[in-house]
Amino acid sequence: MTKFCSLLFLICISTLVWAQSPELIDVGVIDGEINTFYGEFQWENNSADTIQITFWSGEERLKLEKKTIKADPRETLDIPFTISTEGHIGGFKIGLRVLSKSEVILKEYVVAGRILAPVKDVFKAYRNVFWPFRSKYQVVNFKSGFIGDQLSAEMILYNFGGKEVNLIDASISAYYNVSFQPMVIPHNSFAKMNVVLKTDSLLAPGFVKEMVQVKDRNDSLIFSIPVQFTLENKPTMANPDSPYLSVSDLDHDFKVLGVNDKGNVTIKLSNSGNEPLELFKIESNCSCLKYDIDKAVLASGESVDMEVTFDATNRLGFERKTLAIFSNDPRKPTVVITFRAHVK
Repeated sequence: MTKFCSLLFLICISTLVWAQSPELIDVGVIDGEINTFYGEFQWENNSADTIQITFWSGEERLKLEKKTIKADPRETLDIPFTISTEGHIGGFKIGLRVLSKSEVILKEYVVAGRILAPVKDVFKAYRNVFWPFRSKYQVVNFKSGFIGDQLSAEMILYNFGGKEVNLIDASISAYYNVSFQPMVIPHNSFAKMNVVLKTDSLLAPGFVKEMVQVKDRNDSLIFSIPVQFTLENKPTMANPDSPYLSVSDLDHDFKVLGVNDKGNVTIKLSNSGNEPLELFKIESNCSCLKYDIDKAVLASGESVDMEVTFDATNRLGFERKTLAIFSNDPRKPTVVITFRAHVK
């Protein structure tokens, strides 16, 4: 009777799957240099029984790491898969099914993404050296996020060091987790590096650029690589007396400047709240954009002038630079002012 009920359950689930649209697994954009893409999807055993599942793929280039997996009752599985990208360019959609041991369809997916054309000249495109690797990019950029969030970034690495690099059990500095696909990289081959930044209260708001070290299981250095990110305090609930930062100009255009000219502007910062406003720090994203301010704490209703100078020395074309102001305004702890110029 129990086996009959389990079979009936699987048949009902199969009927439900066919009645629903397949779930989308969007793998995004894949660099053409990567011959094998490594992905993962989740599947949950909604039944009260332990079952064995198998898989069906709509194309041979999508393969599952394990042909069969046992799933305990109510267990959620992370199921890895690979896609061979060699010889393929452009968008793709590949069907994928999770099957019971008796080949009843338990769940249906569509794996979709886009494969870019591989670069023709590796040494021109991958010009940044982090021995024994080269990369298209100068830095692992997490961009920006709030303290307490988990940020992630990735970089494609090309091994030109003359021998394979073993990155099994590789580790990275504090606050970071790192993984590689594949974990053993032959000479003249590519790999994708995924880095996760786990932020917490020990990290201060602001811009960070630092060099991190990737080490092997014996704590020996494999390579070093720069990372950068900007952290902000999360907005919180404000009361009627909270400090409130008002900025007279959030997007200033210096318009046309000559090469080696300087543009100047005065930005007024005001406290429209009822409690003191503290300006913790102000950060520029370029040495060409400087500021001067003579007060860091503003009483209720008080204002201060911030003198900003953009130096166009040795610059040409359209420029866009920013100043980030970090304060104790709970509504918006970080305010970014944009400055633009056309240097001729």
